[in-house]
Amino acid sequence: MLNDTLPKYFDPRKYASHEQALEGYMPLNQFKELCAILASDEGNAFIHLDFRVDEDRRYIATGSVKAQVQVVCQRCMGAVSHDLALDLSLGFVYDEDHAKNLPNNYDPVVMTDGEVILADMVEQEIILALPIVAYHEESGCNPTAVKYASSTDDAPDDEKPNPFSILAQLKAK
Repeated sequence: MLNDTLPKYFDPRKYASHEQALEGYMPLNQFKELCAILASDEGNAFIHLDFRVDEDRRYIATGSVKAQVQVVCQRCMGAVSHDLALDLSLGFVYDEDHAKNLPNNYDPVVMTDGEVILADMVEQEIILALPIVAYHEESGCNPTAVKYASSTDDAPDDEKPNPFSILAQLKAK
């Protein structure tokens, strides 16, 4: 079912017990930590989660998050568009001790008083999926910025005399 507005809080136990799905859009500007990293807070994240109880009576959800985010190009410092498509496999636990016992194929989500804040959970998943370094294609960057980013200041300068050339001359004598 596609919800126009996703709940702020949800109880994964209820959703899993009834094998319900949660699906809808969430504006990126609701994610404060994420917006501090991005070049722009425009756009939406599409969230789809299918809840169930597994054979070991764990509350789990599988699904996906899709979003197009604007990250900062490290070459020209402009905005570069990046498509995110995350596959989620979540296990809901009561505390950190239970999280240690969760199989490796589930990412643990700690419930607070049996509830989870949807925006916080989705925001953390998106932050973890962002590229560490983002670049435009070279033709997409500002030409002036590309010139400075690829300057030859670090390259060896052929005009500087080699300090050991004097030793080579002395050795030749």
